[in-house]
Amino acid sequence: MTLADHFPTSAKSFPDLLPWQLPFDWIGRGSAFAGAVLDLQIKLQENGAQLDAFCIALRTDIEVQTARQTDPTVAAMVDGFRFVTSQVQICRTMASGRMRTCYDWLLWSISREHVFGRTENHAMYALPPYAGATEAMNQLALEVAVDWVWAAYIVAHKFGGLDDHCTMFFEAAVAIGLEAGSGKGTMALTAIAAYSAARKLEATQLPINALLKFLEDPDTPARERAQIQVAMSTHAGFYTDTHPVEWARRTLSDLRSELKEHEPLQLLGVTLVDQEAWVATRAEIQSEIQALSKLYRSGSSRQVARVALDSRVLLLHPIIYALCKFGSTEDLMTVLHAWYAEPDSSPADADILFVCPNHGDGVAYVWPDDRHFASNSAAESLEKALIANSNALNEYFRGPQGDRQIRVDERLKTTPAFEFGAEIWAAMGDHYRLSELADRLPRGWVPRSVVVMPAHRDPLQAMILDRLGWIAPLETSLTISDDLRPIRVLSIWPGSTHTTEAEVEVLMHVAATAGWRAKVTSGGLDLRAFRQFYEDSEADVLWVIGHGEQTSDDASQTGIVMEDGTMASLADLAEFNVPRTGRRLLVLNICSSATAQTFNGMARSGLAQELVSPSQQVIGHLWPIDYYAALAFGSSLAMALTRLPPATALKETLLMMRNQGELIRVLQEISPDLQAIRRLDGQRAAEVMGNVLSWGCPVILT
Repeated sequence: MTLADHFPTSAKSFPDLLPWQLPFDWIGRGSAFAGAVLDLQIKLQENGAQLDAFCIALRTDIEVQTARQTDPTVAAMVDGFRFVTSQVQICRTMASGRMRTCYDWLLWSISREHVFGRTENHAMYALPPYAGATEAMNQLALEVAVDWVWAAYIVAHKFGGLDDHCTMFFEAAVAIGLEAGSGKGTMALTAIAAYSAARKLEATQLPINALLKFLEDPDTPARERAQIQVAMSTHAGFYTDTHPVEWARRTLSDLRSELKEHEPLQLLGVTLVDQEAWVATRAEIQSEIQALSKLYRSGSSRQVARVALDSRVLLLHPIIYALCKFGSTEDLMTVLHAWYAEPDSSPADADILFVCPNHGDGVAYVWPDDRHFASNSAAESLEKALIANSNALNEYFRGPQGDRQIRVDERLKTTPAFEFGAEIWAAMGDHYRLSELADRLPRGWVPRSVVVMPAHRDPLQAMILDRLGWIAPLETSLTISDDLRPIRVLSIWPGSTHTTEAEVEVLMHVAATAGWRAKVTSGGLDLRAFRQFYEDSEADVLWVIGHGEQTSDDASQTGIVMEDGTMASLADLAEFNVPRTGRRLLVLNICSSATAQTFNGMARSGLAQELVSPSQQVIGHLWPIDYYAALAFGSSLAMALTRLPPATALKETLLMMRNQGELIRVLQEISPDLQAIRRLDGQRAAEVMGNVLSWGCPVILT
């Protein structure tokens, strides 16, 4: 049999990459072919899209080969091949910040049963060597195992989902790092030490002692000394005789020239013990942040850069936590603008309410004149809130206590479970304790925006309305916005849903009453038509009805579904022009339009978030919205916009969505014959609209 017989998908998709007609058998030629594929993958890194496609095709073939094998020796060779040929993608996706994708590659590489993209996997996992595989295959697998260890412990620390695996393989991982020695071995050991110290594992002293021994060796290169001491400036330092702050100061003093990329910023953040330290290092920290942001943006699209920045945002945590204690909102905005905002953009003003849900002193609230820390145990209440959030949204949200066992129905993943609405509301109330702010905030004050970091996918904006009585946009752009355009022209994209006709009917009646000119896109609702709709310079409000898709780590699979089944993806939309004639409003009445991937930072990587700009404000939905709720939302918002600016209009919208009788009454005043009245006037509609998972779903972003 030939290579093409064993790897038909890869051979068909990439006929010129390898000599597919050569004879092949797993025992005699498996290790040599694994080495050849590894070399090819290293070369293909210059063309990321081609490498991704090739690795997916190869994965398909390997899964078929895995299922076919009955000979345990051949099965072991396939195990080795799978492990070796996964390492380039593991390192590449980790380095680019695609943590979810890296997570799947890490586990797929060491399992015959792991399913990509599935939240819950019950598979067997094993690191090399593989019993039955040839010595050559195991040797090759062990040579690259250090890459797996390095990436696995970083992903476990930043993203999660690997606690059990990292504990199970702990001693083996340390042994692999020690065997690799200088260079990659040191990198792996520092990743293990930082992770295990943060999780307070019993065996943490093992990698710490190994690293300290390297420091004692006079032959250890200065660069590796710097790497080790950077690791000791984390929780790992508590397992030594020197405090992490002292490790950081010592490294900045003695090994500054050896520090690379993010390391100076990481160490500077550790040294922020009081306001005096902040004043002394503020300019330096600002410079380091700007340099890093520029580096991560270099040669990348805006979406790729945002993912990279999000994946490294833990660097900012010590700075943010410190500034919550003694900094100002201006300090916080300066740091976040330098990290997140588009180059050369002007920072927005600091008239904000800053919220830090994860602060060790309790949920932190900072506003221009003061600050407050909620009177609770933030770690405990946050864990409960994220468990409630997981139940309510049929998704897994990892809390401060690390990984936990969950049950997620993959068919209903991300779909709201209305029976958990009361649970999430109660858990959020206990965690955020917004009622404590009511008498502390300036009377009558409404901030320009609310800045949340780290952000969670929860109805916080709705809870602020319920407890404090106002809505301010959630901050996304961090830049100065253009003046809001008065509404003269409403342009509607009528994508196909159960309630499109009813919603468009309401919009047309409201527009006529308000004196707006309304335009409804007709004809083929394809990508070309959507571009014309989106780039319309006349429209003051763009109103999108339809279906949305959201895929972690993949801008090409996140976007708005067209009539023909294709998609106006995030990558497509990024190329479309937004007219710079004041700030228009984009309403995305589609599922998950404001769902964002959050990696311990601001909620920035999502469809609505990406579309916010100085000339465009966006209203969207945090998760899939029920069609009754979508119709109630659209009807309520349209009516409110005739009298109020967007944020205040959304406030009225959420209140109206909770009050079925009032909504029906107002719709009847417009026209008693509206389809929306018949659709929304029922017990099922009342139950849906009154649930916080419906009325708490819409958000406004700036």
